[in-house]
Amino acid sequence: MFRKLRNHDGTPLIALDKDELEMDGVLEDGEAPDGKQMHVQRLGEGVYVVRDVTDGGIAEIPDFIR
Repeated sequence: MFRKLRNHDGTPLIALDKDELEMDGVLEDGEAPDGKQMHVQRLGEGVYVVRDVTDGGIAEIPDFIR
């Protein structure tokens, strides 16, 4: 899936797929909760991982990605 990099007041943004976020339980009633934290980690040149942050911590990176 390709997403367009957008400029939001000087900050580059990429939208995540709403259906996939719902499938993972990130959204509440189809909307992003106020103040929801996500962890973004750069793994290498042009490679980033976005993970959900919960009270239990940050989701583990699957072995097949490492």
